[in-house]
Amino acid sequence: MASAWCAGPLWLAGCSGDFAYRSTAELSGSIALPEGIRKVRFEIDNGTVGMDVTEANEIRYAGGARRAGNSPEALAEVEAIELEMVGVVDSGDPATLVVRGPAAPPGQTAVLALELGIRLPAHLEVELTITHNGHITAANRKGALTAGTGRGDLRFEHCRGATARTGRGNVIAFDHRGDLDLITGIGDMQVFVREPGEQIRLDTGQGTVQCYIPPTAGFRVDARAEVGRCGSSFGLDVDNPSAYSAVMTGTRGDGHTGIVLRTGKGYLTLGSKTFH
Repeated sequence: MASAWCAGPLWLAGCSGDFAYRSTAELSGSIALPEGIRKVRFEIDNGTVGMDVTEANEIRYAGGARRAGNSPEALAEVEAIELEMVGVVDSGDPATLVVRGPAAPPGQTAVLALELGIRLPAHLEVELTITHNGHITAANRKGALTAGTGRGDLRFEHCRGATARTGRGNVIAFDHRGDLDLITGIGDMQVFVREPGEQIRLDTGQGTVQCYIPPTAGFRVDARAEVGRCGSSFGLDVDNPSAYSAVMTGTRGDGHTGIVLRTGKGYLTLGSKTFH
């Protein structure tokens, strides 16, 4: 899967200096999956990751790196870092493979940010963490997915079960199956859940939340906007505890799926969609 470069304002966010000295480079490779691995945990310092599947029993990656420093010497130091993903079996859990991306050492006056396309078998459980800044896209996952980034957008396509967090960024999931637990500090959310599981939780500190489920789905909803409005296409009642807040609760059908919608400031919508 192709993924967009992590643009300058994002990948340099939170850094001091002007980083006038910059360079780019490509990287690619593969990591064999040891026998018995059921989960892969990716640890990336800065960068954008697009994740898709492969039938091969390995992890494949390809993309590029942006390096920047405040001086020629600082840039040379970060350019000396080997651009390779390294996989090591977790010493505390032999069923988990930990894959770390190249990163600038702590305290170094330089930045290394990656753009990566990663492919691995669909059934594996995946945990992906971008410590600082970067967007995440994941597609066609069948195993459980956990993702987090300090700042950046999240996008999930045709996945089964996802838990994700971003400090600041927009979130979208479509043609989703199973549980969904998404949080953003600031940003809009839009999700289309084809087969709801037991729980859908969508929470933003500031932004609009739109949740679409099949018209025949049974659910229990608890939607609360501290400042804003709530609405649905299911005829649910909306209360206004104050002049600025709104609360929407109710049960439909067998109440199978618990739906929690939250925004500090914005609009909440629970809508119906027929999936083909």
